[in-house]
Amino acid sequence: MGELAELAFWTAILASGVRLALSVAMAAIGEMITERAGVLNLGLEGTMIIGAFFGFAAAWRTGSVPVGLAAGFVAGCVVGGAFAALVVGLRVDQVVAGLSFTLVGLALTSFLNTELFRDQPIPPRSPLPEPLAIPVLEDLPLVGEGLFRQTWVAYAAAALVAALAVWLKRSYQTIVLDAAGETPEAADAAGHSVSGVRYRATIVGSGLAGLGGALLVVGQLGFFNSNITAGRGWIALALVIFGRWRPGWIVAGAVFFGALDALQFRFQSLDSSVPYEFFLALPYLVTLAALAVGSRRVNAPSALGVPYLRSTEA
Repeated sequence: MGELAELAFWTAILASGVRLALSVAMAAIGEMITERAGVLNLGLEGTMIIGAFFGFAAAWRTGSVPVGLAAGFVAGCVVGGAFAALVVGLRVDQVVAGLSFTLVGLALTSFLNTELFRDQPIPPRSPLPEPLAIPVLEDLPLVGEGLFRQTWVAYAAAALVAALAVWLKRSYQTIVLDAAGETPEAADAAGHSVSGVRYRATIVGSGLAGLGGALLVVGQLGFFNSNITAGRGWIALALVIFGRWRPGWIVAGAVFFGALDALQFRFQSLDSSVPYEFFLALPYLVTLAALAVGSRRVNAPSALGVPYLRSTEA
């Protein structure tokens, strides 16, 4: 266990943790947008794996990482549109619909993966983005490799998350978004379509979740298999609550989860008497513990999960 005391060990943990955090952070930011509009999407896991599959299939077919990422986003938007049509348009129970979308997403991608690639002699792989090191900064101890020796996809994803965080803090649309989730009657009285806001938020939020799935597969792993998201959609849902629906806290939680995920991979390779199943469960156990502690001081959007019915429709 002397490796734990080496700087190189923790440098590698940080580098892997940042890469693993990006897909979860993207999905969590997307879910935060959806929930702040008043829609609870428990189909996040299914949306992520659908984005991962179609992103991988597009990247494998075209040999292009950007095409794969775009396909993942579009696939997520399509799923989000279908989900919004049910829960916003038809006012189907959001919990039931979300769980159904997760089950369908996991089953559908497993089926399509088998049908599309069963004739391949070896498991197919998609191209991976090239590393893009930043001179001077990459040589900094500990943080150099983790923050400044990533791929262009990682930098682009981090920039997108930062841009979304700034937009959510400073734009007028955020006020309308929050009004739809807190006091939809007030948003309606001000002339804003609550259904329209919720439709757009659900589609965009699901698109970001699909992009998160594509980031995992196309931007990092280069292959797809059934259940490759491994519960990351549920982690993203938990991070929204842990982060109190605020982008900064959500990203911090995602980095923490990513570091734990990277740590458990490293621990499995060490000579230890602890069963490897414990290390597999470690990131999820710590996330649940943090959620249990942090949720005591959380105030969710008042109209979260509540269908809006205009007085003229009642």
